[in-house]
Amino acid sequence: MRILIIFFFTAMLISGCTNPELTSESNLLGTWRLYDVEQPKGNSKAGDDFSSMADLKELVKEGETLSFFEDDSFSDIKGDGVYATGSWNFLVKNKSLSLIRAGKPSSPVVIKIEKNATGKQVLSFLAEDKNLLVKYIKEAVPLKEFANDPFYKANNQWRLKPAQAEDSIQLTGRLTNYLKHLAFILKAAQERKQEVVSFEFSQGPVKIYNGGIGIHPYEIVPAMWKKCFFNEADAIATYSSYETYLQNNHYKGAGIGDWIEDDYNILLSIYSGINKSKK
Repeated sequence: MRILIIFFFTAMLISGCTNPELTSESNLLGTWRLYDVEQPKGNSKAGDDFSSMADLKELVKEGETLSFFEDDSFSDIKGDGVYATGSWNFLVKNKSLSLIRAGKPSSPVVIKIEKNATGKQVLSFLAEDKNLLVKYIKEAVPLKEFANDPFYKANNQWRLKPAQAEDSIQLTGRLTNYLKHLAFILKAAQERKQEVVSFEFSQGPVKIYNGGIGIHPYEIVPAMWKKCFFNEADAIATYSSYETYLQNNHYKGAGIGDWIEDDYNILLSIYSGINKSKK
């Protein structure tokens, strides 16, 4: 059972949160992660059992994040690597949200943002066509410069599968955009003072470890990264160019002992070196 958690419906929201409502355009900004899918209160059918509830939680396991930015754009990425972007429109009067993809707006959905018992912000809405209450928890606040967010559309061009095979310059551009995305994950973690840095939606050939950047064997590079290319040949060619660069270039700068900043600086140097090679 699979559900695409996208706002395609008009709904009246039912929420279990009891703290003061925070629903506003400014509070919507940032990154939200799916954490719960359930039957609305009062709508559970007699005979619902543990297995039925478990099936709903299975939908959460796949993973999904929604990010809303100040320029009225959004990004949506799922655990299997499916990435989408577009624009959003918040209607203050009835606190409803509509997402626009490829120029086509979805029907507005009434949303609610409240704080749960632990002080976390929760975004909730009713998926009327599935009769399911969907909840996201706020995972990250907006950055000072929203264009530096790792999930902003300009930093995820590497995810967009081309319609045809690409030449070496295009493949290099795809690789450097991926490196930029990874660097922004580290930079965002610093600004947000995150205790954990997650690359779960961004895994590829780049091996990031304490104070160093390397390369994973091609055989274990996730299919999510390989599928972003037109074909396997282009994926292998891009992997090989990254591998060759690492073999011929060694970072000799000093580290400061903060692995996030050290790895960020190394990624910048790799990005610059590879980016210059396509000119």
